[in-house]
Amino acid sequence: MTKKSILDTIIEARKGMYCHVIEVSDTYEIDNVVEMIHSEYNHTHTNKEIFEFLNSLEVYCLERSNEEEIYNYDFKESLEYCN
Repeated sequence: MTKKSILDTIIEARKGMYCHVIEVSDTYEIDNVVEMIHSEYNHTHTNKEIFEFLNSLEVYCLERSNEEEIYNYDFKESLEYCN
């Protein structure tokens, strides 16, 4: 049996009620999302799978002054700090 992707697991758990988007004001908020996702899925998925899930998120910046940092955020680098 093939393991479900993180996205499929979330969609199933929420009975289809899921939007693959995060809205953040600063990198601190993205860091928290990365830590939360890693904490929840690092026992069942590889860092590569977690990275692919995070990297496929649509990210919207809520604070204009932080747009450059937000839109250039490096999920891979952030995941390295979770290990």
